[in-house]
Amino acid sequence: MKFAVIIVSLFLFAAISLADYQIISTIDAPDTNISGLGFGNGSLWAVDSVTEFAYEVDPATGSIQNSWFCAANGTRIPSGLTFANNTVYIIGTAPPNLIDSWCYRYNTSGVYQGLFDLDC
Repeated sequence: MKFAVIIVSLFLFAAISLADYQIISTIDAPDTNISGLGFGNGSLWAVDSVTEFAYEVDPATGSIQNSWFCAANGTRIPSGLTFANNTVYIIGTAPPNLIDSWCYRYNTSGVYQGLFDLDC
C-alpha cells in the first residue's frame, strides 16, 4: 500500500512539474540592481546593491509603497533580503570577496532595529 501511494505521488509530481506554466503578470523592478527579494505582509520587499535602498512594493500594481536608505550597512553591500515576523532582514557583505557578513534588521516602516553577525 505504501509503495502504491509513493508511485501515485511520483506520477502526480511529474505531471505538475511538466505542466505548462503561464506568466500571469509582471511588474518593473523598483531599481536596477536588485540583490535581494522577499515576500511578507502582502508586499514584495527588495533591496538594491548599488543605491542601497530597500523597497516595499505592491505585488498587484508594482507601485512602491515605502523605501528607505540602508544607512546601517556602512562599508557592506546589501546582498540579500528576507522577511519574517514583521521584520525586514537585509544581508550586508564586505567587498571585494563578500565575506564578513552581517544581517541588519528593519521594521516594516524602515526603522533600523539592530544587527547580528552571520559569520561562524
